[in-house]
Amino acid sequence: MAGTAANRSSRGEVQSLARALDILELLGRSESELGVTEIGPAVGLPNGTAHRLLATLTRRGYARQVGESRKYTLGPKALVLASSAREHLGSLAQPYLEELMEISQESSNLATLDRNAVVYIEQVPAPRMVRMFTEPGNRVPPHATGTGKVLLAYHPEEVVESVIQQTGLVRFTAHTVTDPRRLRRELAAIREQGYAIDSEEMEEGVRCLAAPVFGPDGKILAAMSVSGPAGRLSEARLEELIPHIKRIADEFSRDLQGTA
Repeated sequence: MAGTAANRSSRGEVQSLARALDILELLGRSESELGVTEIGPAVGLPNGTAHRLLATLTRRGYARQVGESRKYTLGPKALVLASSAREHLGSLAQPYLEELMEISQESSNLATLDRNAVVYIEQVPAPRMVRMFTEPGNRVPPHATGTGKVLLAYHPEEVVESVIQQTGLVRFTAHTVTDPRRLRRELAAIREQGYAIDSEEMEEGVRCLAAPVFGPDGKILAAMSVSGPAGRLSEARLEELIPHIKRIADEFSRDLQGTA
């Protein structure tokens, strides 16, 4: 739920702008169109206030009403802005991904959560690269990947629930986590330890180590990972790489936050 006006004021936020951004973030997370009576309570606003903000967002192209239902979803300008932001984020991540690849000698990746799918947006391939599902542009289910589990771990519970309901936790290999209770336990452990491991859960013979990247607002923005053949990324090798990926992801986060 959105913060109170007093809380916003103490943080130096412009209240109307913060409220509009709350609505856009809600629409971006939702798999379906939302009505004013759903949006208002979800962001902590009276329905009348939510309606006025939505009217402005719709006139500017950042939200749109759908068909006869008159419910709302993201508009074309918001989608163009999101696409542009992903491209810029990939460029900013490049030196950090290069460092991770040099240390690990495996492919390094950057991914974001787009509704109920993980989207890989940047990669620095290893010199001995084996082609796999982590190529830029690929979309994969979050529950079966290291990047996806990191992204879910730091998102609100309603996002996790949406993914569980929409994806059905499909099994890809014998190692895929398909039990919602087990997935939630694993997400809690990821938040505590600060990294996730995918051990042949999406693709047989492939392992992945991932860590979170946080944006200027302190919220999860992306996940950074290293991936490669399970024969090279043994448990012992993954343990060696954990402090490196956590450090590099933290440095990238502080760079984005302007505190590096």
